[in-house]
Amino acid sequence: MAGTGSTTHRTLRVLRTERITPKMARITLGGAELSGYPAFGPDQRIKLFFPVEGQDRPAMPRTSSGGPVWPPGEPRPVIRSYTVRRFDAAAGELDVDFVLHTAQGPAATWAARAEPGDWVGISEPGGRYQPDPAAEAHLVIGDESALPAITTVLDALAEFTGPVEVWIEVADADEEQPLPVTASTTVHWLHRGDAPAGSRLTEALTSAQLPPNCQAWLSAEAAAVRDIRAHLLDNHSLPRRMIYATGYWRAR
Repeated sequence: MAGTGSTTHRTLRVLRTERITPKMARITLGGAELSGYPAFGPDQRIKLFFPVEGQDRPAMPRTSSGGPVWPPGEPRPVIRSYTVRRFDAAAGELDVDFVLHTAQGPAATWAARAEPGDWVGISEPGGRYQPDPAAEAHLVIGDESALPAITTVLDALAEFTGPVEVWIEVADADEEQPLPVTASTTVHWLHRGDAPAGSRLTEALTSAQLPPNCQAWLSAEAAAVRDIRAHLLDNHSLPRRMIYATGYWRAR
């Protein structure tokens, strides 16, 4: 998931963990340093700093005019980008959802093993998406890696009364999640099965009858995002400014 322009770093502890679906874990973070965390909006992305072997708590940089300054003599943490699923200032809680892959990277491995009390660092949130008031309809497109962001985008569209079409590719029916929908929302769940990542999503979007004069939010596997974005530009004639597209990850 795309990087952020953060200036403040915080170290938090795991409050609790929850398995949302067989392949999605939710980690709830909190702690004194969450105080003053900025107001929450749609598709807010953060850097997560994970401790490396031999550390209980990740080494965290301090901010300077020349960039981050790391503590001397300490190994740098593993850093990955994720989307905030939920922030509750009153409760002092921040949720991050992790897709647990068969071949897990360091972030998913940490999430699968996380227990209350474990330490992790976070950056300030960043994000540029806002619903365009000129749009007559909205497309929200992604895969399971984008589900946390999709939920926040749909929250931001709660008062929108025009058509909202949601297209999501997941592994199978077990990976579907409840979404905050309205009477004007249509959700299309696409089950990948053994197909290549992003292929079901690309096939569905390039053959669908999509609403005109819409704004599109799109985040998924990078090649699928590239192809769907090109289709929206070239065949659906959406202006570039009406497409917010991010390749979250790359299939190997």
